[in-house]
Amino acid sequence: MTDAAIRLAHEDIKGVETDDWIARLKRSVAERVQDGRLFPDFPSAEIQRQFVGSAYEDALDEAGRFYRFAQESMGDRGYKRSSGKGYLDFGCGWGRIGRFFLRDFQTQDMVGVDIDPDMVAFCAGANLPGRFETIANGQPLPFEDGAFRLVTAYSVFTHLPPHLFRAWLAELMRVLAPGGLLVFTVEPPRFLDFLEATDATSPNAWLAALSVYKDRLPQLRADLAQEGIAYLPSGGGAYRESDVYGETAVTAKFVAKEAAPHGGEVVRYIDDPAQFWQAAVVIRKRLPERSGFVARLLGRLTGKA
Repeated sequence: MTDAAIRLAHEDIKGVETDDWIARLKRSVAERVQDGRLFPDFPSAEIQRQFVGSAYEDALDEAGRFYRFAQESMGDRGYKRSSGKGYLDFGCGWGRIGRFFLRDFQTQDMVGVDIDPDMVAFCAGANLPGRFETIANGQPLPFEDGAFRLVTAYSVFTHLPPHLFRAWLAELMRVLAPGGLLVFTVEPPRFLDFLEATDATSPNAWLAALSVYKDRLPQLRADLAQEGIAYLPSGGGAYRESDVYGETAVTAKFVAKEAAPHGGEVVRYIDDPAQFWQAAVVIRKRLPERSGFVARLLGRLTGKA
């Protein structure tokens, strides 16, 4: 039956209500073909948990909450005026987040990128919407300025050391169109309290591994207070050595300060553990033509134009 199914397209679901769309994606775990349409595939449960800490319906439930958050933000008037056309899933992993946005974008306008070539290869062969490319830390993204209307980065900036946090934020703002949105997550200051409460005897391997770093808490708290960012170089396996990957806590003020020089303004920031494990953030890229119009108007009013 799968061979006879038609690949799911934007036109098939663009008018579907958000909750219904999320439910269909969760149902695709057991029912990859629905109404003759083939939904994207999944890697093994082990790989899913390795990358996101959960698998199948649980992983999609978490992603669905993030998708709803993005949907609320996409009603912004500036977003609707954006000249950008595409969608970028930055740090796509196995394609958990990007698949949701087929409801909002044509397949040809969707791109996923990751530093892990194995995950890029999986996505390229998993019937996921869009195209997928491997990127390298410290290298520019292969996209034109202002190419994207929407960029998402779920649980990516939560792992970046300060130099990469700043570099990738700047690069994403470059490829984001004026009026466009960067919707992403960060680890808020409460992460350090979480680290302090970890236990080496925890049955959760990640929590047990984190507990060995508790002696670094005084320095991490000092870094957060002084710089607004604290980085724990824990590493995360292949392509994620400790110099480029760890656990990163930041303040809301730090995010706003780093976005501002690149035309970004924080328009939403939610730090609510009941909704998200991490803090969810929306940065909008300012519309220069609007600020220019305001300046000209003020000039006329003051007689300086």
